[in-house]
Amino acid sequence: MTPMYQHSILLVDDEISITRSLERIFRKEAYKIFTASSGKEGLELLNTLETPVSLIISDQRMPEMSGAQFLEKARKIFPDAGRYLLTGYSDMDAVIDAVNKGEIHRYLTKPWNDDDLLIQVRQSLEQYELVLENRRLLELTNTQNRELNELNNNLEKKVNERTLEIRQKSIKLKEANKKLEESFLNTMRLLSSLIENLNPELGAYMKHVAQLAREVAEEYEFSSEELDQIEIAGMIHDIGMLGLNEKTTLKDEEGMGEAELKMYHQHPVIASICLETVEKFEKVAEIVLYHHENFDGSGFPDGLKEDEIPLGARIIRAVADYCNITYRWPKDIKYICDNAKKYFGPAIRKFNVTEPEKMIKEVASKIIMLGAYQKYDIGVVAKLIKIAGNSQLFKKTNKEEKKQNRWIDYNELKEGMIMAQDLRLKDGRLLLARGMKVKKLSISSIQKLGEKKLINDRINTIH
Repeated sequence: MTPMYQHSILLVDDEISITRSLERIFRKEAYKIFTASSGKEGLELLNTLETPVSLIISDQRMPEMSGAQFLEKARKIFPDAGRYLLTGYSDMDAVIDAVNKGEIHRYLTKPWNDDDLLIQVRQSLEQYELVLENRRLLELTNTQNRELNELNNNLEKKVNERTLEIRQKSIKLKEANKKLEESFLNTMRLLSSLIENLNPELGAYMKHVAQLAREVAEEYEFSSEELDQIEIAGMIHDIGMLGLNEKTTLKDEEGMGEAELKMYHQHPVIASICLETVEKFEKVAEIVLYHHENFDGSGFPDGLKEDEIPLGARIIRAVADYCNITYRWPKDIKYICDNAKKYFGPAIRKFNVTEPEKMIKEVASKIIMLGAYQKYDIGVVAKLIKIAGNSQLFKKTNKEEKKQNRWIDYNELKEGMIMAQDLRLKDGRLLLARGMKVKKLSISSIQKLGEKKLINDRINTIH
């Protein structure tokens, strides 16, 4: 990965031979190196720099000030810089102290392996770049949102121009946010809402897939982390289709032309390539890559079959097709009957044709059952039909709303409250996604928007 920034590294050790050894390791890298022979000298140097250092490597055992004490003080000057502590095998107490006070990112034992050290430094600098890039993109997004408020009567034309820019920057923002370990599930929920802004039909459909897929996955012995991965995969499994014509995304495979079908078959690969570069989302990328594989091996992109297909991908495969019918098919009796005939022929008469909502769920369940062993894992099908048939997803949501949700005036908003629904401006732009915690700094801004009548007076929150 080519660095986006010119990085500088500070080496602190009272033994000149150590700092020279480290300098030799970094000689071939394009890093600017600073050295100091004590913690005091290191702090003085940091206070004189006009630009922050990216990484600090300090020895633990130094006179007057230990490495742990130095890193604790250095963090207050450049909090974003990576911090490494050089220790001997007998210095574990010092390491623990440095973790607690200086928040070191890694510790290195003497002697070190040069190649391992280079790899660790590169990884830390990549993470440092992601933090800076994420901050830059967030600031850029905030600036753009302010500019959107100033649009004039030529709003429609400007929105169309800005949509392309926001779409491109949203992808970059997503890639940066996924690297961060804190609140990554909330970040993905936010991303899901942004996709919904770009393509409401596709975004809302993927939200349904994510919720129902998690319900089905809970029937298995998945860990909490694996459940999150499946939910996230459901939220974004079709992001590879964002580049396709919106009309194409609404078609069945049978209705696509040759060129459309070729592009459509590429969308899991495109999405997985975007995701698999993020270490924490390797499993999510795998689920997304194989969510169009069929149980009998007739799917794409690799023709996997049965247990070769990850269970998470088998769940998304069945749930996505079920939600495609129940959510995206028009609630029109004639349309439902015409499409169902493709699967059942004259047997469609057996279905209840007086209630579209009930009929479409019944048709969806039968179609999924019909595809068992061919497209779908029969075990997944059984669990999906049980949950969908009992409407467990919606029952649970209603129960939670009655128990926890409360509508409040925007002036009653307090830090730590959780959004029960997306908070949007009246023109539809997203402020806070469902499930996000309200931060202290956001409250006054939200209240100002309320005073200007740009949001609804009542906000749905969970306490």
